[in-house]
Amino acid sequence: MPPAALLVISCALLGLAVAPLALTVARRLLPGVELGHVRWHGAAGAIATGVLFGAMAWRFGWSWALPAFLFLCAAGLVLSRIDLQHKLLPNRIVVPTLGIGLALLLLDAGMNQRWGNLLVAAIGCAVTFVLYLILALISPRGMGMGDVKLSAPLGLYLGYLSIGHLILGIALGFIVGAVTSVLLVTAGFAGRKSAVPFGPSMFAGCLLAVLWGAEMGRILLPATVSR
Repeated sequence: MPPAALLVISCALLGLAVAPLALTVARRLLPGVELGHVRWHGAAGAIATGVLFGAMAWRFGWSWALPAFLFLCAAGLVLSRIDLQHKLLPNRIVVPTLGIGLALLLLDAGMNQRWGNLLVAAIGCAVTFVLYLILALISPRGMGMGDVKLSAPLGLYLGYLSIGHLILGIALGFIVGAVTSVLLVTAGFAGRKSAVPFGPSMFAGCLLAVLWGAEMGRILLPATVSR
């Protein structure tokens, strides 16, 4: 079996094992938040984690960046589940996600001398946070402070890849959010004025940019997406 295929399969299996562990950690950090014990929810979460872990292995291969993006997937899926169930993005998970993500990206930067990437990541983190904060202040019904806080780690990861990934990831988050809202209203699962959790859409937009940003960037942002 080719090493690349072995890595993808190994990471996918790792994702299946990590999913219940991540949920257990979330329950301990948030003892007052019910995350549900429906069996198929756990199975769906494990499958999603396995698929995303495999996708990140395909994207980054054998690299020091891979652990950072595997962690992003695990944390992002847990946060998305909490947001969907409770319309909540708790500090006890968002803040460690930012800190651990920074440490893992710092490892990749140190091993590969990507200090410029790390600088852009820090700038992207700050700029994205400020942008979402402004939007939340302008339209508090459309965006919560949890979304503002989640934007920081997502901006960090996207900025580490490139400015183009950052721009694309933010844009895709809003596009996914808009499409999701339209589909929910059309299907009758939500009303026109219903508040739809935005965190999962932000995370999905980030993942799309990470996995296929280079391909999209060659068409949409040829001067900015480089990695």
